[in-house]
Amino acid sequence: MRRALLVLTTAIACAPPAHWPPRPASKPPTPAELAVYEVTVRAPDEAERAAFAQVLAARGFKVVDHDPYRGHLELFLTHESPALVATLRSDGWFVDEAVGTTYEDLANTLAVSQRLTDFIRNSGLPQQYPILSH
Repeated sequence: MRRALLVLTTAIACAPPAHWPPRPASKPPTPAELAVYEVTVRAPDEAERAAFAQVLAARGFKVVDHDPYRGHLELFLTHESPALVATLRSDGWFVDEAVGTTYEDLANTLAVSQRLTDFIRNSGLPQQYPILSH
């Protein structure tokens, strides 16, 4: 039993890192719902941040230029050649992730995401409820 647990732990630890595949919602959020939570965009440089923020705003997200308030969203843009990765978090908790080659791909994937839809319609993540209730 101990050996089987060691083999399983080693296999998991050695697995290549992967991304969470996006799941489109059967009933995606409306533009009004997307605008409920402010989104702070983080990117490697200011020009990228501004360009991505503009695309997100055009898609219906409420993009702001200040640190996120408690319970709101923070989006991190990173490069994993040849792709771009957008990781959406709230209070440090993972909400969703999109992988694509353009800012439009990322924004479109996130805008119809089941995980983001659940976040919006449930007023956050279950892990946040103790934090947000204070």
